[in-house]
Amino acid sequence: MTENSKIYDITFKKMFRLSGRMLIKFINKVFERNFPLDSEVRFLDTNSEDEENAILEKDIYFEICGERFQIEAQTYWDDMMFRLFEYAVSNPKDGYEKTDAYHAVYRMPKQAVVFLKGRNRKHNKLYIKLILPDEQEVEYSVNAVRALGYTPKELVENDLEILLPFQIIRMYNRVNGYDGYTNEKKERFLSDFKDMCRDIRITIDSLLRDESITNDEYREMLNIIKSLRAYLYSNIDDISKKGADSMLNEKIILWDDRIRAETQAEDKRKFAEMMITDKEPVDKIERYTGLNATELKSIAQSIGKTLVI
Repeated sequence: MTENSKIYDITFKKMFRLSGRMLIKFINKVFERNFPLDSEVRFLDTNSEDEENAILEKDIYFEICGERFQIEAQTYWDDMMFRLFEYAVSNPKDGYEKTDAYHAVYRMPKQAVVFLKGRNRKHNKLYIKLILPDEQEVEYSVNAVRALGYTPKELVENDLEILLPFQIIRMYNRVNGYDGYTNEKKERFLSDFKDMCRDIRITIDSLLRDESITNDEYREMLNIIKSLRAYLYSNIDDISKKGADSMLNEKIILWDDRIRAETQAEDKRKFAEMMITDKEPVDKIERYTGLNATELKSIAQSIGKTLVI
């Protein structure tokens, strides 16, 4: 994996491990399953070795209700089908069953590849033809999901909201050469960028409002968007200078401030608990923590202590 592709790999793994509910919805849609959304997702060891003892690392490898699944992220077509097949057969411990002295069965995991920059969602399969030594032919296929083949709203409608943060990639192919654009072309780019950010924010906000995601999941999705935005568009200063990213940036800043405030409040509480346990007087605790006597009384009660006046 190249340095340039690590950001996609890292953010993809974070997003696909973030929410069991979103992951199961994705699996149900892509593999036409009907798993209950509260099913247990058991993540499996992603590392195995090939015949030369080189480490093969799957992106996401897990089990739901006894079925094994493997999901890989990809930015463009290369030797993906060959690698997927290699991943599938690299760990014979999983799915292998000896039926008698002469026969065995190997059940391969169900696989899908997510093309993060892919747009044509009609091409939803990848194929590789296996020609066996006796010239018997087997055509092996895996599911392919083109992340940019959907608008943010369509992702939610199709139970693919787990791919929502990757919508920020949508304008990646217009970044190169920005400095040479005419003023009119630059303004068009910034306008489209603003529309993209608005659509992402409206959609992610609707998921939180409908309680389809938790506060923690919402925050992590924003962080993933922030990381991808910084990587892809950092060379275009006009995005920030002209507020093209304001719809997302304001939300990210507000959420960061909220988390910072919650962390500071928790730190104050822990410090107050320690001082109460050490029987420090109320006026001293107030002075050091900024908490008032009523708040300190509630904290003391919660830890079974008595305030010292």
